[in-house]
Amino acid sequence: MASPVLGGYYFGRVLAGVARVLHAGSHRVVAVQTYPADLDRAEFPVAPRRRTLVGTTRFDGLIVVTTALDDAALRRIDDAGTPLVLIGVGPVEGVSAPHLGPDNAGGVRAAIDHLVAHGHRRIGFLGNTDQTDTHERLVAYRDALLAHGIEPRTDWLYRTRDNQEASAEAAARRLVERDGGMLGTTATLAATDRNAVGFMRGLHAEGLPLPSAQAVIGIDHSDLGARIRPRLSSVDLLHDAVGERAAELVLAMMRGERATGEHRLDRSTLVLRESCGCEAGARGAVVVTSRPPDAASTSVPGGNGAAADAPGPGDRGKDSDRGNGERRGNEPCEPGAGRPAATAAPAATASAGMPEAGLDVVAPVVLAREHGRDAWVAAVRRVLTVAADQGLRAPAPALRALADATARLRPAPDALEHLVPSIHAEAAWTAGRRRRVTARGPAAPGRAARRAALEETVRDVVVALARGTVVGTLGRAGRLEAEMAEQYEVDLELMRADGAALRSLEWLPRGHASLAALALWVDDAEVEGGRALQVVGVGGSASGVERLVGTSYAPHEFPPPELTDPTSPTLVVSVGFGSSDRGVLLVSGLVDTRATSTRARHNHWAAMLAVALDAEDTLSALEAQRRELADAAERERVLALEVAASHERTALVSIASHDGTWDWDVEAGRVRYSDAWARIVGCDPAHVGDDPQEWLGRVHPDDARRVQSAVAAQLSGSHEPFDVEHRLRTADGRHVVVRCRAVTVHDAGGRAARMVGAMAVVPDVTQVRSELRERVLVDTDTGLVARDLFVDRLERAIVRARRVDAYGWQVLAVGFTSRPQATSLHRLHGELDPNDCAYGAAPHDVVVLLDGADVAAARDRAARLRAILGPGVVVEHCAGSGTAAAGGDAVEVLRRAGDCLGHRRADVLTHA
Repeated sequence: MASPVLGGYYFGRVLAGVARVLHAGSHRVVAVQTYPADLDRAEFPVAPRRRTLVGTTRFDGLIVVTTALDDAALRRIDDAGTPLVLIGVGPVEGVSAPHLGPDNAGGVRAAIDHLVAHGHRRIGFLGNTDQTDTHERLVAYRDALLAHGIEPRTDWLYRTRDNQEASAEAAARRLVERDGGMLGTTATLAATDRNAVGFMRGLHAEGLPLPSAQAVIGIDHSDLGARIRPRLSSVDLLHDAVGERAAELVLAMMRGERATGEHRLDRSTLVLRESCGCEAGARGAVVVTSRPPDAASTSVPGGNGAAADAPGPGDRGKDSDRGNGERRGNEPCEPGAGRPAATAAPAATASAGMPEAGLDVVAPVVLAREHGRDAWVAAVRRVLTVAADQGLRAPAPALRALADATARLRPAPDALEHLVPSIHAEAAWTAGRRRRVTARGPAAPGRAARRAALEETVRDVVVALARGTVVGTLGRAGRLEAEMAEQYEVDLELMRADGAALRSLEWLPRGHASLAALALWVDDAEVEGGRALQVVGVGGSASGVERLVGTSYAPHEFPPPELTDPTSPTLVVSVGFGSSDRGVLLVSGLVDTRATSTRARHNHWAAMLAVALDAEDTLSALEAQRRELADAAERERVLALEVAASHERTALVSIASHDGTWDWDVEAGRVRYSDAWARIVGCDPAHVGDDPQEWLGRVHPDDARRVQSAVAAQLSGSHEPFDVEHRLRTADGRHVVVRCRAVTVHDAGGRAARMVGAMAVVPDVTQVRSELRERVLVDTDTGLVARDLFVDRLERAIVRARRVDAYGWQVLAVGFTSRPQATSLHRLHGELDPNDCAYGAAPHDVVVLLDGADVAAARDRAARLRAILGPGVVVEHCAGSGTAAAGGDAVEVLRRAGDCLGHRRADVLTHA
């Protein structure tokens, strides 16, 4: 059975009727709730987002109640050939399944007949007519008015947003305000009891006396109507009987019988209290209605659809219309006045000649359990007959047995009010029957003794019935108290439970013996839709189900037979809260068919469990985030220590080497100079500015252009290391020779963002020695250096490249066809940078060291040299940093240069 919800007097009674029939045939009942467990009352009856329907291939038949499934889902199930019965659903295009409904027409007709008998001619209808059942009641209301010659008016239709009290109360307030304190009707038929109760509350809040200002009759016969004042008269549409008929239909279809079209229950009851205008406490009137012969419904295969035809509505009260034809004041009527006569009971349970208000009529309405009801009626009649015939009061054991039997039949809360008049009617009929008997034994007691015994027996029976009827009320009160304690216990357990306890169902109430299971959604690529239900926990006293933990099922295959209860309905509720959908909770047991609210305890459990699982995920995510933040903080702390240590090492190196450092923020235009830099220029660090001119403005005029060109190259995007020697003016006006080296940091767009450099003073002695050495080791005519100087410079370049990532060196091999002339060597030397050098490795060969160049620069330089030196001269890039020939020492590089030229000349001769 698929139902929007699984609690309350409507859905609960339908489920109870289905379960009674199917369990009698040893079938298992699985009830799936398709609406969320945290359903907000404002969402109903407008369908919220439905959850996935499970078990579609597991079920032998399916009963769908009202808006549980959308039309597309109904078509899929019907096309699959599964026996399908619809309750409270109108015909659906493309679906051949039979649809079943209560006796809306008969119940509404009886209510309208009764109100008309009270003298009402202006009767309104209250409710939300979007649902199939409520719309049918509106149509029946209009037909019933027309049958009495009353033309329905559009302003008599009082629409509500839903079937609940709040919307009806708001509608009542609006109507009173619109009509200036009075309504345009004198009586109202509400589509549901909850609408009726809310309507009455709204009218009472506006100061209108009930029922004199407005008579009200509801539909559903819920306990809610019996708790208000004046008590609500209501039509009982026998929702449990609808469930029974649906079960009979689906069993017939499972046997291969064909069933289609519309099927109707053929009876309903009108329970009269004070809200319709009947005198308070006059009698518990029950009117049994049936469908007229010309509107008989299709019979149910295998079911008992026979019922006596209903007589026409009583005419009493029609001649009492005053003035404008209606009794405006709603005066209380006399007991039995203005009320249609009750129909005869069905032939299967009627006794010939029984009074119309007798137990045959009343007992089926106020005693819910059918099994044992006929025996109970026979027992009551037996003790009355013995008292009337023999003058003997019922013995105490018989009265105790009668009280116990009454309790077992689950009497309605107001059952005693209806039963007492019936007992008196039965007693009067029994006494009258006794007077008509002519034969009497010689020892029979006299009439007075028999009358006294009968009166005492009636009192004894009433007391016994009172004891029996109160058992259910007290038991329900005890169950509700225990349930409140259970809910408190469950809430605390769910708040304290960890992930394992949540999944193993350790939070269930102590003593929960019925079957329970929890299945959560897991990703499964092999299942259609990509999700499966994995059983993560089981509970209850069922044996052998523990082995199912960890098993996954496709949604249409869940639940397996092992997780269904053979004796009680198995309820399947979505575990979700808000937008989350965690899985399903499966519990077995009965639902409270007398509860006004549809929020049964399994809904509470499922919603709270979803909140707990969501909270667990949130806590797990927060814990993981906390660990990540802690790890990040530790990494940052270590990095900070490393940076601090690096700064300290840099500072110590700077102090030890007397190097001054500077950090130029190019975008901001500020330079941070170290204290060592300030000491080099002979200034107080506090007086050193943060402008680039603090450095560039001190450069010797003869060196300024070269320094500025090198800086401009860095700022324009050059990736070559910055390494310049120049003279720098100190605070006392002297110039010192410094070597300034820097690296440039570029942003994502390739623009220079920072320049970080170091500046060291070149000692005068070193400078002199270098100049002397240069003069000795350099041929001033050709510009070629000696081998030792070239090897020394090459070796230092190799070592520097290994130590400084941003530094590079390259070697070019130049081969002439004959000994090169000085002019050729001068042209070659003119293409070299100040830090580059060339060495004559052989009479015809020259090796060039490009200091601070990368591979691309070397290739460009080689191309320029070929163009300048002319044809016949071989220029090859044979080694350098960033190339495959970067390894080895200076001597090895020279050898590679010679080999490179040799191979090149060989290739030229081969192709000549």
